Amino acid sequence: MAYQPVLFQGERDFPLPPAELWDLLANTDQLNQEIGMPHVAYGPVTVTADGMYRQATARFWGVRAARWREYPFEWVRGIRYAVLRVFEAGFLDTFYGGADLRPQAEGTSVRVFAEVTPRTLLGVGLSRVMGWKGVRDTLAYCEEFGARRRSASDLQSPPPGRPSPADPARLGRLLAGLREAGIPEPLVTRFGRHLAMAPDRDVLRMQPLALADGWGAERADALRLFVTAARLGGLFFTWEVMCPSCRVPQEGAATIAGLAGRYHCDVCAVDYDADLARNVELRYSVHPSLRPAKEEVYCIGGPANFPHVWVQQYLLPRTERTISVGLKDEAFRVRALRTNLTCPLDPVQGGPHEVAFTYRDDGWYQIRQAFSPGPVTVRFRNETSHVVVAIIEQVQWDPRAITAAQVVARPEFRDLAQTVAG
Repeated sequence: MAYQPVLFQGERDFPLPPAELWDLLANTDQLNQEIGMPHVAYGPVTVTADGMYRQATARFWGVRAARWREYPFEWVRGIRYAVLRVFEAGFLDTFYGGADLRPQAEGTSVRVFAEVTPRTLLGVGLSRVMGWKGVRDTLAYCEEFGARRRSASDLQSPPPGRPSPADPARLGRLLAGLREAGIPEPLVTRFGRHLAMAPDRDVLRMQPLALADGWGAERADALRLFVTAARLGGLFFTWEVMCPSCRVPQEGAATIAGLAGRYHCDVCAVDYDADLARNVELRYSVHPSLRPAKEEVYCIGGPANFPHVWVQQYLLPRTERTISVGLKDEAFRVRALRTNLTCPLDPVQGGPHEVAFTYRDDGWYQIRQAFSPGPVTVRFRNETSHVVVAIIEQVQWDPRAITAAQVVARPEFRDLAQTVAG
């Protein structure tokens, strides 16, 4: 017996700007953990004649294992994202869900949706329970975030549901050492709250400059804090090698000498070297003796994992897709995943508000395109016989990253600079 898809959706207005809610909801790894979803094991990217997906496995309720094909997320930054999951066996056949954001006069309207196709009669009942729960919990997550923002809390997200505990004595000694080193008291206090209360993922692979910007702190003070905290044993650092295409870290090492000579990115299907001036980044993690944070994955493909990507669209063979996106006054490019063929997209004041990109067997038909900064209508067309995942991404690399080359040039990293240069 075939069962029809069941749509679950809920909509609520929040007195918050779309950008803040997008940053919250686009972090699907954190969102899924907070609403009680299990952590997921992902396999490598699989590419067939008619699809691209990852094999995913999770254990629900601690006993029931589920396996599915997870297709690439689609999104338009600040507006919408969605994902398709096709289950191989069990109660469900497919899941298609995500969120829409619409700006309002006093904030943002958020619609959370889930379209579930049951496979069995039992699946009909379970899909209703799980579908409504997911929608309600996601909207409640947004509500809690809004309440914390209105109360002027300095933590940017709701408290994690299952945080690892920090050792209060070790944390106290670390903060005392930072004060003795002359780190400003407001920054020490904020840092201490972050180490004690932030989700596990937020105290692993930390970017000092990103945290400084989020806290409204001076970058130089934040750098001194992280360097000092590492010397005091509260943090440890790693060198992360970022893929030059998707910019996701592939591997980390405690020393520059420990980096491998060659790396491979499964998503982009490219091999690359570690370039100290471009894609080797310094990051910090809380020391396990202070807080045993766990690095568990709940969602690997959400928009927050690729903050430089403003648009990602899954184009079936011989199809066309039209979307609208707001683009800043800076250089972008259109890229096809896996082939990594690109077409520059340049800002031009007074330029066109509509652009088109056609992908053929030999790559993008267009050589270069221009756009007027602001709302832009983009038309993608896939003229090939295979799936194409098209993205629009910023050309500029993350300005908050600290590369190995920058470490050599910064006085705050005098000790580290010797290890890089050596």
